[in-house]
Amino acid sequence: MTKVITGEQFEEIEQETSVYLEVSHHTKGFDTIKKSESIFSRNCYWIVQLRPGLSLEIFDETSYQQVNCKINHYGFYDLTSKFYLSGNHGVICPGIPGVKDNYREIGGKNYLFYLPDIEEIEQSFAGDRYHLIRICLDLNFLKEFCIGLEILPQKLNSLIENDAPPRFHLPVGDITPMMQTALWQLVNSPYQGIAQKMYLESKVLELLALQFTQLLEAETTPKTIVNLKNKDIESIYHAKEILIRNQAHPPTLLDLAQQVGIHHMKLKKGFRQIFGTTPFGYLHEYRMEQARQLLQAGNMNVTAVANAVGYDHLGHFSTAFKRKFGINPNSCRSGNKILAK
Repeated sequence: MTKVITGEQFEEIEQETSVYLEVSHHTKGFDTIKKSESIFSRNCYWIVQLRPGLSLEIFDETSYQQVNCKINHYGFYDLTSKFYLSGNHGVICPGIPGVKDNYREIGGKNYLFYLPDIEEIEQSFAGDRYHLIRICLDLNFLKEFCIGLEILPQKLNSLIENDAPPRFHLPVGDITPMMQTALWQLVNSPYQGIAQKMYLESKVLELLALQFTQLLEAETTPKTIVNLKNKDIESIYHAKEILIRNQAHPPTLLDLAQQVGIHHMKLKKGFRQIFGTTPFGYLHEYRMEQARQLLQAGNMNVTAVANAVGYDHLGHFSTAFKRKFGINPNSCRSGNKILAK
């Protein structure tokens, strides 16, 4: 393992080598926006205190070298929610009951944890782009919000009911399409001033609602597992590739199943088990993401993009795009920020 440095050593080296590319305060709804580059990384950082006990942070950092940094969380008693858009983050914290000694948080997943008064080694990795949305909730804020609610995830109950709640770190699950939409809308908010701050808070609460719902469903819903053999899994991945190659004119479910040699119901159920959605739900998400990238590249007009991803009717495409991302295609083409996956 690369040499471990303390948090104080890290901050000292970072300050000595940092070049601040941009620092602004009270703009675009955030308290602080900072863009900088150091020997360790190039990073962008946004932070806003939305209300007492509720804050939002956005990190977009590209690491230049592996760093193992010893961090202490003494006196930090917030419940923390994370949504990883890309990259991965290693943590080593042996001896904490209920927490793995060594784990990674990875892109495409969301996490929830309460880890006060511990010391851990946080790892970043050379060449990795670490793009993260982090939400911090004071326990008093959480308790006030949850008063009178009868159904809560078990981990939230433990935080509300105990004076000294147990520590935990939960990989809640995949970032769902609904979470992805809320994250994209949060990063690409079109508002200014107080409206922007209100919009950011609404998206933060929406993300928490989606995450807590996902956690509750995982606790209460028995999983239906389809018995998939290796050959079935290969067929399902083959079906995904066929859908992508033929996104403009995709086959029907029956035709797709016939092409890959699997029963159409097993294909549908297996697809949901592997990818978290139906074959055509996956295709819709893929089309929308491709459309967003093409629009932001700026080389094609909206009609051409609609046709490229399989929409013959411009109105249908515009409606689907706005439902997915919260803005119309022309607004996306005119230069909104990119939300990396």
